[in-house]
Amino acid sequence: MANPSDEIFHLKGDQLISMPSRSMREGLLGKSLEDALQTFLEKYPQIIPGKQIDPVTDDPPHFVLLRREMPVGGWSLDHLYVDQRGILTLVETKLFQNPESRREVIGQIIEYAANGLELWSGGTIRQKATEFWATQNPSRELDELLQEEFGGETEFEKDEFWRKIEENLSNNRIRLIIAADELRPEVRRMIEYLNKWMQNSEVLGLELKCYGGESESLVLVPLLIGQTQSIIDKKVIGSKKMRWTIQELKSVYSDMSNNILGSRLNKLLDWAVNNNIFKETETENPIFTILGKNKKPLISIYGNGGGYLRTKKEIYLGGKSERNKLVNDLKEINLMDIGFDPELSKDGKELTKKISDLNEGEFEKFLHILRKYCLHD
Repeated sequence: MANPSDEIFHLKGDQLISMPSRSMREGLLGKSLEDALQTFLEKYPQIIPGKQIDPVTDDPPHFVLLRREMPVGGWSLDHLYVDQRGILTLVETKLFQNPESRREVIGQIIEYAANGLELWSGGTIRQKATEFWATQNPSRELDELLQEEFGGETEFEKDEFWRKIEENLSNNRIRLIIAADELRPEVRRMIEYLNKWMQNSEVLGLELKCYGGESESLVLVPLLIGQTQSIIDKKVIGSKKMRWTIQELKSVYSDMSNNILGSRLNKLLDWAVNNNIFKETETENPIFTILGKNKKPLISIYGNGGGYLRTKKEIYLGGKSERNKLVNDLKEINLMDIGFDPELSKDGKELTKKISDLNEGEFEKFLHILRKYCLHD
């Protein structure tokens, strides 16, 4: 049914044509509104308005669907996307008439995000997304789609891109979107509040409305809820890269509420600096790199206690044999999955635990392992 009280206008010559809003319940792409919304978002990721998300940039976010029904705990997220900067976007669709489209949906998508931070690391996202695309289109690999959408004519560094996704996830740099035909005022207020006060993550609403006559093709208008210019400025500034000097890192570590994590990061930093194997990084989040015996980057340590081990055999003085020994040593303290095969990793692998999750004995063994593979006897 058309709604003449909600309309847009098409100027054709000197004629102003009214296009009233129409409900997606009338069969667009699905038997129900929720089915229609989910199918539409799967088929047309570009309907997520990147320019409304970040209007101050010349390169606003654009999206590739990684998976529908992404497993998270005992539930599944409707859609999981990624943008060209490696930031995951979680989208959950709800009906305006559905009572869950009020308060429950806010708690639901935040719960998905919180569990995702724990359950999707260590290559799980890449695995689940690859499995999804293998069933959707066996003739086209996901990495080919990412190359097409994000690489253009330049070579797309696939492994580096997936590493960036893991880094953003570990630092809570994600985007949460609640998509509906219409968002209730109380949901709008909660979205705006959360988006204002969440430091690294974005919480947004997305209304998708249809306009047109009964026999006409439809015009779809996406409207983003939750952004203000002050929020955009704050989060754009916060996302700029900076050079993480020793002083900058120490300042971050000293302000941490997790005393164990701050102390261990400081200990690793001091050890690397004292042994002349510290390397600054220029990244969005506080990271430093520890060099191996041949002064090439070996392992990066994140500000949240995670890490990234480089596995190219060329960076090890002892080649493949030395690399495999290091991986096996890390497996003994559960910093690498027991089934991980470095031969299958082109560039590197995230550590499976944070250094703050190690007991004292395990942390001392980690330091011993670093001495073994970073310092000359």
